[in-house]
Amino acid sequence: MTQAPVKSKKAPAKPATAAAKTRTPKTNVASPTPAGTVDSWEDDAEPAVALTVPTPDLSKTPLAFSFPAQGPAPAAYAHGTSQFRYWATAAALRRGADYWAKRVPLTQWYGGPSLKVVLDKGFDLDANYDRAALNFFHGPGVTGTVFTCESPDLSCHEMGHAVLDAFKPGLWGAASQEAAAFHESFGDISALMSAIQIPSLRTAILTVTGGNLYTKSRLSRLAEQLGSALRAQDPDLAEADCLRNAVNSFNYQDPTTLPSMAPMSQLSSEPHSFSRIFTGAFFEILGASLAAKAAKPGAPTEAELHAVADELAGFLVQGVKWSPIVANWYAHVAACMVIAAQADTTYSSIAKGVFVGRNILSLQSASSLPMISQVKSLAAAARPAAAAEKPVPMVGLSASHYGIDGVLFVEATAEPRKFLVTAAGFNAEPVAPPSGTAAAKAFVDDLFMRGRVDYGAVVDPEHRLARDRKVKTHALVKVDGGARLERRLFNCGLCARGVSY
Repeated sequence: MTQAPVKSKKAPAKPATAAAKTRTPKTNVASPTPAGTVDSWEDDAEPAVALTVPTPDLSKTPLAFSFPAQGPAPAAYAHGTSQFRYWATAAALRRGADYWAKRVPLTQWYGGPSLKVVLDKGFDLDANYDRAALNFFHGPGVTGTVFTCESPDLSCHEMGHAVLDAFKPGLWGAASQEAAAFHESFGDISALMSAIQIPSLRTAILTVTGGNLYTKSRLSRLAEQLGSALRAQDPDLAEADCLRNAVNSFNYQDPTTLPSMAPMSQLSSEPHSFSRIFTGAFFEILGASLAAKAAKPGAPTEAELHAVADELAGFLVQGVKWSPIVANWYAHVAACMVIAAQADTTYSSIAKGVFVGRNILSLQSASSLPMISQVKSLAAAARPAAAAEKPVPMVGLSASHYGIDGVLFVEATAEPRKFLVTAAGFNAEPVAPPSGTAAAKAFVDDLFMRGRVDYGAVVDPEHRLARDRKVKTHALVKVDGGARLERRLFNCGLCARGVSY
């Protein structure tokens, strides 16, 4: 559903932008904003392009939100105030949820009809989704305090985790580098798609890029303000101009061959880093498809951008729905996206070209994909429309090197395949997918190396690996025969070192 903004305007560079960045407390000031509307940002607090929208209905179903009780009355509030942040976050989440509810479609969140939103959970440069809530934080920025809830890029990214969890819940606990990275990529794509629902933003981006969408712009640059704050602490924690950029040159590599962590100028198996491969491919397909579909290829309209983006998002959703949860998840989603687009050779040929060019699909796989009718029939046979999501297969890993007495049980990416597809290596040869067990071991090794596992009472202190005070995305739970690995949350991943909650 397209957001119907009342007014969009560039926030004055001074003093309003400075106030937004330094978060100096202000008394609410009079504003010409029409009654029944609230103010927000189009995409992020650092570009600071202001947007006025109708007051969002947080109780709107099927995807309702539960905000803090006794929130401020809808009105125009000064940038940098808690009241502004409340409604800026509400506006962004409502816009994104309305879009995905219709596009997927969805009938509720994973946990029910309403999703809790915690606007400021404490001190950290972070945000996360933990199945119970969307949690946001505050931390030091370049010129003042950064509140992560205030960025539509960040709020719609975290909401993207919740959206994906609502229609593909098996990915939540899957022990796989590609599955975890895709969750982050879908979050970034959610931020992109939510921003594209704003007509004024579409017009501005097409103007500044000269109609060439696959060009770095404030649309492709995700979470500029948080990126600046993280770079101030460590230049390796974010890209040069934002947290992550959807315009990039990263090609697929077997994640088991990559380092567990690396500066953001390089590729690693860390989910946020590895996510950039799929996000970049999606945005490249969007740019090429827009040029091909526009009545005037060199001058696409904002309406054409909206329509093409919506169709491409539909192919993505269908690709996710049809794909079994397997170790080479990227290749399967890419293949199913191409199959979903078969009725339109413009989309399918562009998608194949980009996925092959980025090694997400091998030449052999791209040339031998099944027809859409076959996939539909296989999907229907595997899971009737009314059937519940089946549990992901569990496997046991040898766990003594993790300090665990017994076996570590994890959810493996080992669902039955409908057909075989492969990614490619740098030599263009197909990359054989690892087994679900091998992929799980690589993923779990990475978690322990990065210090992301809460040992709880399962491992004695002398056998634990202690590394900073990083947010723990996973926890060990004692069970008969050993322990089980459970996911706690998806977080922004590149939070300030040594800061936690």
